[in-house]
Amino acid sequence: MHHYDGKRNTVFLLSGGAGRIISAIPALEKYHRLNPQDDFKVLIYGWESLYWGHPILQERTFSVEQKGIFDLIIKSHNMFQPEPYHRWSYYNQEKSMAEAFDEEINNTNDHSDLTPPKLYLHTNEVMIAKETIAMVKKEHKKDKIVVIQPYGASANINENKVFSDQTQRSMYQEDYLKLIDELPEKFGCFYFGVPQLLSEKDQKSVIPSGLDLRGWMAIINECDYFVGVDSVGQHMARAFDKPGLVIMGSTFEKNVSYPEYFDFYRNGEVRTVYSPIRIGGTDGQLADRLNDKVMKFSDSQIKEIAKKIKDKVLN
Repeated sequence: MHHYDGKRNTVFLLSGGAGRIISAIPALEKYHRLNPQDDFKVLIYGWESLYWGHPILQERTFSVEQKGIFDLIIKSHNMFQPEPYHRWSYYNQEKSMAEAFDEEINNTNDHSDLTPPKLYLHTNEVMIAKETIAMVKKEHKKDKIVVIQPYGASANINENKVFSDQTQRSMYQEDYLKLIDELPEKFGCFYFGVPQLLSEKDQKSVIPSGLDLRGWMAIINECDYFVGVDSVGQHMARAFDKPGLVIMGSTFEKNVSYPEYFDFYRNGEVRTVYSPIRIGGTDGQLADRLNDKVMKFSDSQIKEIAKKIKDKVLN
């Protein structure tokens, strides 16, 4: 747990995926408020662009791969690597990732002053997203744009084109196909994810070209609704106050999402055990085996999910 001693400025080393980087924003903003004398810095493994435009964090954030970063920053700072997954309150489903970051970074159990994460877009990014959506609506004759992220970061497809996600946080390919087929033709379904994971049978997903992570931030900000799984898209949607539905599998709403804000859907299968991500390798793999099928949906359940989306987007 971090304790600022006033003698040496802090550098926070943030590891993990993009969702964790977004979840850390409220705690870092709070640290800035509580410790104005600490000229702290933030090191990130490849996701530093998420903090671009942030009035507090942009100038403090650097890539760990930047040349000379050790002599420039690390050597003169007190380095601390906050790890929310190691907090008792987190792995017992009592606190969210943002709250666990607050525990780690600010040494507190009072999270009442935490705000939702906030991302910042440049005017040019907003305009490009608006133009992209307007073009798709016109060319494909769509009235509404729904961004769908059906697969998490651990989803994979092998050389035989067999799809898998051992952590059970992604939809099955066939279920995603059924879902978008159930949505009205007036909906433009923007697929947010790796193109290689799309089925060859998919004729309905729209894949805007040339979008990086910030481009997707802007698209989510401009869309009508977001549908996702336990991955970065839901954190972006929350940061832009975008309504959405999160399809949950082996993880817990309280831990990884925003139960006070989003709608959720589960298939009813019991998650046998908690998967101790970043705590133990073997245990985590065994837990994933016991959680098998928690992201497999029946045809009637796919229709239920589609109805939830249609009701929210059209009302």
